[in-house]
Amino acid sequence: MRPGTTVRAIEYEILPKSQMANIGLTRAAVERLGNRPQVAVLRCVDGDGEKLTAVGDADYLKDLLASGEARNPAGMKLVERGFPVVMRGWLQAS
Repeated sequence: MRPGTTVRAIEYEILPKSQMANIGLTRAAVERLGNRPQVAVLRCVDGDGEKLTAVGDADYLKDLLASGEARNPAGMKLVERGFPVVMRGWLQAS
C-alpha cells in the first residue's frame, strides 16, 4: 500500500494494545504502534476493492469520526502517522 492511499472505512473498533497479537500482528508491527494503551483497528477497502486492516492511534480515529471524514463514502486518506500498520485482509480479534 502506498502512503496516502484512499480507503473507505467499513468497520472499526478500539482495543487494548495487549490484544494486538490476537488479531495476528507481529511483534515488529506492535512495536510500530508505540506506547499507546489503546489502538484503533480499521477494516476498510481501497479503490480496487481490496480489503485492508489499518491499525493505529485511537485518538486519531476518534478525530476522523468526529470530523465526518471516516464516514465519507468517497473515502479518506490513510496516513502513516495515524495508521502506521496496514495489512492485507480483514483481521479480527479472536
